[in-house]
Amino acid sequence: MKHFDPEPAPGNFGKRIPGLNLSEPQAPEVFKALFSILYEHRFLVIPGQDLTLDQYLQFGESFGTPIPHVKNQTRMEGHPEIQAVHNIRKEKKKYTDGAAWWHTDQSYEAQPAITTMLYSVQAPKKGGETRIADMIAAYEALSAEMKTRIADLEVEHLYGKGVALQKDDIPTPPLSEAQSKRVPPVIHKLVRPHPVTGQKTLYSPAGTSQGIQGLVLAEAKTLLNELATHALQPRFQNKHQYAVGDVVLWDTAATMHAASPNHAATGPDDTRFLYRISVRGIPPLLQA
Repeated sequence: MKHFDPEPAPGNFGKRIPGLNLSEPQAPEVFKALFSILYEHRFLVIPGQDLTLDQYLQFGESFGTPIPHVKNQTRMEGHPEIQAVHNIRKEKKKYTDGAAWWHTDQSYEAQPAITTMLYSVQAPKKGGETRIADMIAAYEALSAEMKTRIADLEVEHLYGKGVALQKDDIPTPPLSEAQSKRVPPVIHKLVRPHPVTGQKTLYSPAGTSQGIQGLVLAEAKTLLNELATHALQPRFQNKHQYAVGDVVLWDTAATMHAASPNHAATGPDDTRFLYRISVRGIPPLLQA
């Protein structure tokens, strides 16, 4: 096994792993170490990568089953499991900041994501960060009374803006009729065990949450806003400023995230281009 020494990421949590070349085959022990670090520290940064899309996808598949995004127009040709995320606009559009609101990837699907990763191939000199919130730490900091209150609650999720922390100035790219039919409303527990570690986590109170089973909408909205506001305190947050070659992964099952507001690129100095892979299920190496 190639030895590597994780370093603390700047901020409240996360790890940075220099010196690992993901274009080379990695031993199972390396991946198991990466899983352990990711699930304990919520996100990790592996800098200095130079990957083909095939190499990147092969790496992503080690963490779970890749999920082709419901917005099929953003999938990479020849690699539908990979989504292009960028601020390059050939015409004026209002969705440059489509991910600049707090959410959890694939929370609107019956089997949501466990890990999301971004590979940076162009990075702006300023801005373009991803902000990440630790939802296990947020859950553990709740009062005993609140934990009891929400223990068995179930939340309805649907693609698009939810009822908590709404910001009308950041519109969500709409789906076509055919795309909408592929992602009907789903129900997830508000407090879920992590799929690998079993730790209890507050699951996506903001993002795609539309209501809580058994509660009138006004009461559900108040509670979801209270929980989201609690979870997004600075002490539970971190952010990553991208450099070219960064591969950044976060534990989607136990976090929410948001892109920093991002204007349309005007040139190389403010262009942000990343390749996104989101995966579901348990990593194959942990299923034995």
